[in-house]
Amino acid sequence: MAPILEIDNLTVSFDGFKALNELNFSMEEGELRTIIGPNGAGKTTFLDVITGKVQPTEGEVRFKGRNLKSLSEDKIARFGVGRKFQTPRVYLNLTPRENLEIACNRNKNVFASLFKPVSSGEKLTVKGLLETIGLVAKSEIKAGLLSHGEKQWLEIGMLVAQSPDLLLVDEPVAGLTDEETVLTGDLLLSLAQSHSIVVIEHDMEFVRQIATTVTVLHQGSRLCEGSMDDVQNDPRVIEVYLGEKPTISDRQMKMLRIVSSMAWADGSIAPEEAEVILSRLSGLFAEDAEQQQHLREELRNYLAQDVSIEN
Repeated sequence: MAPILEIDNLTVSFDGFKALNELNFSMEEGELRTIIGPNGAGKTTFLDVITGKVQPTEGEVRFKGRNLKSLSEDKIARFGVGRKFQTPRVYLNLTPRENLEIACNRNKNVFASLFKPVSSGEKLTVKGLLETIGLVAKSEIKAGLLSHGEKQWLEIGMLVAQSPDLLLVDEPVAGLTDEETVLTGDLLLSLAQSHSIVVIEHDMEFVRQIATTVTVLHQGSRLCEGSMDDVQNDPRVIEVYLGEKPTISDRQMKMLRIVSSMAWADGSIAPEEAEVILSRLSGLFAEDAEQQQHLREELRNYLAQDVSIEN
């Protein structure tokens, strides 16, 4: 089977800094590939170049055999590359059904999107997508009332509605509950039966759930590639990624302790609210999911000690 995506000696420089450095990458049509790597490894730039948001300094990206260098972002999207960003981008005042109807509309002008009747074919497509993403029961409520995970699924559905050949999915389980994470993995595995998919993710348990082949990026280059077991046991990966320690300073940690102690001061926070606060605080100081988890546990243990904020 021919590769759907090929990247040869790709370099992207920003004022002398190489976000990508002679990167080589290839994936087959119908494959679900997972990309991991520490912060600064070049993962976002990797997606930016494929979608045309960033132009390569050297090398080339070929999608279905065609060099994408001369194509604009919208032309690349119409050529069959769809991208889902970390934060869900849905119309909050519209229902999931209405969001999907807009995404299905092949005529993208405003008038047609607002006033053109939905065709019977599009209605069937929307019905099938609602079933696929598990939102049939919530198809007529405002999207703003959906949970974070449900908004993620809706955006994935909107992406699929545009019939891309390649789905680029950036950290789909960030901020999701354990149950939502498993369901998101099931959704992507289901979509992989009819699409080629690239997933960038930090959650190692999620990666293990969905991954057949994992590519590890480091300092803008491909460090290694293989099964999840192969990658986790690779000494280079253990050194640069899986064994990486949080880099928060003592001063930053004290700031976190002060803010969290103030939040707990009245003693009336529900457990669910407490977890939200811990997640948001840790997210301010660490982008990596493992580092965030470490900070949450450290703060949780600190607050359980009932000590003053001066300590």
